[in-house]
Amino acid sequence: MDSIDELDMFEADRRMALYNEYRDAARVFTYYIETELRAYLANGVHVEPVNGPGGIYFKVTLTDVWIYEAERMNRFVPEAVIYSVNDVHVQTLKGEE
Repeated sequence: MDSIDELDMFEADRRMALYNEYRDAARVFTYYIETELRAYLANGVHVEPVNGPGGIYFKVTLTDVWIYEAERMNRFVPEAVIYSVNDVHVQTLKGEE
């Protein structure tokens, strides 16, 4: 196996581990939030449209957050504030019954 194959396998393993972590984490969060750049899980979300000089943008405040990003050392953070000029999708996750 050459180094390119090894790197591809390493990246595939990391993506699978991240997906498994997401699947497990999704059970304890209320919201799924998606922006153009990444996805989040959170237990609190507030989306505020802001009319700025360049047009409307969104200020999204998340609390109790898990960030879907492989390169982060700590994906769990107490609060995240996101600014986006593009669409922000917020979905309520179905709770366990």
